[in-house]
Amino acid sequence: MDYVNAVIADKAEFERELNTKQPVFVVFISQGCTACDDAMPRFMRTSEPYRDQVKILILNSANTPRHPRVDRVPMLLVYRDQTLLEAIPGLGEQALEKAFKQYTRPGNYS
Repeated sequence: MDYVNAVIADKAEFERELNTKQPVFVVFISQGCTACDDAMPRFMRTSEPYRDQVKILILNSANTPRHPRVDRVPMLLVYRDQTLLEAIPGLGEQALEKAFKQYTRPGNYS
């Protein structure tokens, strides 16, 4: 199943995507990655209750400019106000649930 929902051509485009008041959850995956195939259904299930509160970008790392914090896939980067708040490797269920709860609370930036 192909989960990629955005294509980012360069750093400027990436920064434009981050220009929102909502938290932005950026997932980096790779085609043929077994860990990604296992993690994405979990991510989609966990993100569903928050879909109106966050912006989600799912990017194929092979078609996206390199990000200095992404050293493995799957990887989740959480941004608010164009500031990277957290990097979560592996997309574990507890880490995802914690991140969605933490960063979707109004006014919570930590």
